[in-house]
Amino acid sequence: MRYNSILEKLKSDKPALSSILIIIGVVLLAMVLGNIAAAAVMIVVGGIGMDDLSNINGALMASDSGWWALMLGQGMAALITFVAAGTFYWRVVEKKPLSELNFRSLPEAAIFLLVILTQLCFLPFNGWLQEINEGMVFPEALAGLESFFKDMEDSLAEVTTFLTTFDSFIKMLAGLIVIAVVAGVGEELIFRGLIQRKLYKGLNNPHLAIWVAAFIFSAIHMQFYGFLPRLMLGALFGYFYFWTGNIWVPIVAHIFNNGFAVVMFYLSHTGVISTDLEELETFPMPAVIASLVLTGGLIWFFRKKTDESIS
Repeated sequence: MRYNSILEKLKSDKPALSSILIIIGVVLLAMVLGNIAAAAVMIVVGGIGMDDLSNINGALMASDSGWWALMLGQGMAALITFVAAGTFYWRVVEKKPLSELNFRSLPEAAIFLLVILTQLCFLPFNGWLQEINEGMVFPEALAGLESFFKDMEDSLAEVTTFLTTFDSFIKMLAGLIVIAVVAGVGEELIFRGLIQRKLYKGLNNPHLAIWVAAFIFSAIHMQFYGFLPRLMLGALFGYFYFWTGNIWVPIVAHIFNNGFAVVMFYLSHTGVISTDLEELETFPMPAVIASLVLTGGLIWFFRKKTDESIS
């Protein structure tokens, strides 16, 4: 995608800084509303009382219908926080149709196949980054901060492990809808479609815009020990958007990334595959190097294909 053509289409957008502040405000308000709606769903579906709200996750994990309550609550929160908030901002504040999030029309099917193949090749390298991230040790002066991050990680890991226990096909389908589709559409709408777009306009540098948006995307998940791999994924999605000019490309990439994990957890928990995904802690260096080389080659080919389509 030629950056000059993007800048031309950004002329009718509202100013970058004020827009980003408004987007943040809308998302924060939607987050509050989403959490309230999610709590209501979890209370009704999970069959817990108001006294359990102080430890709602613990109460739900001990409830017979707690899995469904948590999954539906997560879906409700994500739907309002990201999908509804992003749509509201674009339609009400910018007063534009959602189609104008695209700088170009939908690319050919081969581009989407390249996206999926690139992500599959990227897995070992990103897994190695996860190892590095998890092995980070803070200096003694920051021991308190390290303890805070680890406690937060342990708390989130407990809920994540509970939610990714897909022991039936219907639970796997629910996970695909909530974790893959809703999250993929909503997060790409906010972080690539809106924030990265506004950073294009404000920074006048597409690469800086992509990496800043990826940093925000990773930081917002509040998981320090998963920051590096999520940062790289965010940047990859950002380049998919930049090179194709179509928001559906990173959306499909995000849905595939999350959906692949959901399906693998399901196959693991149901015994279809024998590997316990949680025990995959190390990646052999030859696999990491091969992953990096193949990913680099596919990214080069991806950019070449998208450049050819607009030349």
